[in-house]
Amino acid sequence: MYTDPIADYLTRIRNANQAGHRVVSIPASKLKKEITKILFDQGYILSYKFEEDPQPQGSIKIALKYDKITKEPVIKKLQRISTPGLRKYAAADNLPRVLNGLGISIVSTSHGVMTRKQLDYHYVGAELICHVHNLENKEVMSRIGNSPINIPQGVTVDIQKDTITVKGKLGELTQNYDAVSFDLSDNVLTVARESEAKDHKAKHGLYRSLVNNMVVGVSEGFTKELELVGVGYRASNQGQVLDLALGFSHNILFDIAPEVKVETVTEKGKNPIVKLTSHDKQLLGWVAAKIRSFREPEPYKGKGIKFVGEQIRRKAGKSA
Repeated sequence: MYTDPIADYLTRIRNANQAGHRVVSIPASKLKKEITKILFDQGYILSYKFEEDPQPQGSIKIALKYDKITKEPVIKKLQRISTPGLRKYAAADNLPRVLNGLGISIVSTSHGVMTRKQLDYHYVGAELICHVHNLENKEVMSRIGNSPINIPQGVTVDIQKDTITVKGKLGELTQNYDAVSFDLSDNVLTVARESEAKDHKAKHGLYRSLVNNMVVGVSEGFTKELELVGVGYRASNQGQVLDLALGFSHNILFDIAPEVKVETVTEKGKNPIVKLTSHDKQLLGWVAAKIRSFREPEPYKGKGIKFVGEQIRRKAGKSA
């Protein structure tokens, strides 16, 4: 007789994965059914079926998911967090992440069972049921690093001993590198690491991502838009000087780097928009974050500068 049904549920899936089974049958419960639905929605299992058995609770049949090429299970690790003997809870602003986002955390709240990401919209505390890991960090970085980069027409790549330069219609970017090597053949750029050392594995994926951003930047460019939310908030620009009225005693004048093009859009009945475009993704992100920091969105009324499409975590104010 097991005393922790959720631990038994996770153990059955874990053992079936290690044995390479296609289907596993597990005694059902309401909580197990909700966890199964989440695993299916997040792509960790192939399918599931709730069956009625002679037992009152019935059973769950889960079709496990494996990689089509390597035949490795999609679920790499299942970790039980809260147990019947030691319940673990977390406040809304102190919920842990799983491997820096390389997995999901399943939690139980007053709004039902959900993932940590879904919980961000509710902003309530939760009981931590389990963590599901899909890929190890080194596997993700290897997959990114081994992915080739297609060089579009009109883009040239110059590879030197410790620097790589990418030129295109929108500009030119240079990146220093070490621990990896680049090879350009038939307009396809590949990245190889020097060894299997931990540092080299990390840099393998890092430099591939940086160079890919350079190629996209000089050929297509990047755009970020910020929205000013608040009564009387205004934005205008004269050349590269951005003028922001954000409710302070004086306007904020921000001189933007020439590599970033700035445009302000003001339409009647709509919030002012600051549109930034550049071929340098890192510089663009820094400039956008700096502008946002002048008046970060507050959680009660949502006033401030936010990215277009950004979801602000709201709080309920004090009631009379």
